[in-house]
Amino acid sequence: MRVNLVFEGGGVLGISFVGAYEALHNNGYEVVKCAGTSAGSIIASLITANYTAKEMIETLNSTDFKQFLSNTKLSKIFLLGKPLSLIFNNGIYGSECIEKWMTSLLNKKGINTFKDIMTNGKSPLKIIVADITTRRMLILPDDLVLYGIKPEDFSIAKAVRMSCTIPYFYTPVKVKYGNKVSYIVDGGLLSTYPIWVFDLEGEPKRPTFGLKIKDECSYTSLGKKNIIAFTKDIINAPINMDEMFFVRDKNLIRTIIINNNHEIKSTNFKLKKDSVKHLYKSGFDSVNEFLNKWNFSDYIKHFI
Repeated sequence: MRVNLVFEGGGVLGISFVGAYEALHNNGYEVVKCAGTSAGSIIASLITANYTAKEMIETLNSTDFKQFLSNTKLSKIFLLGKPLSLIFNNGIYGSECIEKWMTSLLNKKGINTFKDIMTNGKSPLKIIVADITTRRMLILPDDLVLYGIKPEDFSIAKAVRMSCTIPYFYTPVKVKYGNKVSYIVDGGLLSTYPIWVFDLEGEPKRPTFGLKIKDECSYTSLGKKNIIAFTKDIINAPINMDEMFFVRDKNLIRTIIINNNHEIKSTNFKLKKDSVKHLYKSGFDSVNEFLNKWNFSDYIKHFI
């Protein structure tokens, strides 16, 4: 069956999406369109670039996640570096490392800009970002025209970097247009779960599955009340925001919920191999459980 996939944010918890993708592939699902916010934009981009589940697993196993803790010039200063970087750079770590990593992965498939994946001028990939200057949610590449940028010429890796720029944790991406500058950050700040992005009027031609990570534990809920724990929860809140309260019945029926019961935090880039395996397995098992109850006819009824 042909299907659209929408991935929510979740930082490193997005590793579970790789297991989810393999389970869907094993069950005979062919992905036509993909969308994602934050970590979800990474998986959505790799799927659109024709990465197989096996290739993504190999990529995960060979990735040193510590590379995503790239210090800015200020944050390298002993003791006071990170607070200074947060004050003057609006982020503790540099976000360029994300773009560099994604560029290398996409280039292996001969892909650089949105033009490389477009058909008849339309992109099957949608990446959600937030413009905090204009207070506007953006769907890339479509909304790039608002900044005088041709969508087809824009780097997919840069779009992913924008969507993954966790506020305060990473330095924001600046977009200059005319005499104005906009600061672009993690799309999860405004919509961590854009399940609606491929919806059209009338009966859908194919199902759209949304993949959502259930992450219940914050640092403060565990009794940690110091300033570091408080700051980490501020960073994690927009990424792990529970939008299920706002999800309508027609969206619940197409939502695959992946449980994070291992208390792995979204910004824990010092993951050990067993944690990577756990996240992968959580995604794999959650999809198989969902598909055992899935019924396309019931799905259609919710849209009529």
